Amino acid sequence: MCLQAGPALGFDPPERVAITGAADAIAWARTIPAFGWYPEVYVLFLSAEGALRRAAWLGTAATLDDFTTWPDFSLGYLPPGGASAVMLLVCRPGRGVEPSGSDRQVFELLRLAHDASGVLLADAVLVDGRRWHSMAAC
Repeated sequence: MCLQAGPALGFDPPERVAITGAADAIAWARTIPAFGWYPEVYVLFLSAEGALRRAAWLGTAATLDDFTTWPDFSLGYLPPGGASAVMLLVCRPGRGVEPSGSDRQVFELLRLAHDASGVLLADAVLVDGRRWHSMAAC
């Protein structure tokens, strides 16, 4: 399966895609041409059973820091019927995958906003080319 970036920002998979953690999310995202090599953010909405319900592409201008102002911004892309959890894939080539102090603060702010909405923030995964880092594992 491949998410084609275009006029539609969301992709709802026609069959079940299991996402049990960051490694599964990265494996799925690697089906997207050039994933990890351009600055962009993807939001994965997961069911309670760990199935991908929707993937939303937030574009090439989005960064993790953008969520400081609107930490629940990604929730505007929730699929019909909602989701149990959200995972962010933040591609930032050339910046490495080691989270900065600012990255950690944004991650905690995101967790609080998502907890308040009832949709768990499962992870924010930082991606630089082939390398990636799960912030939930910190």
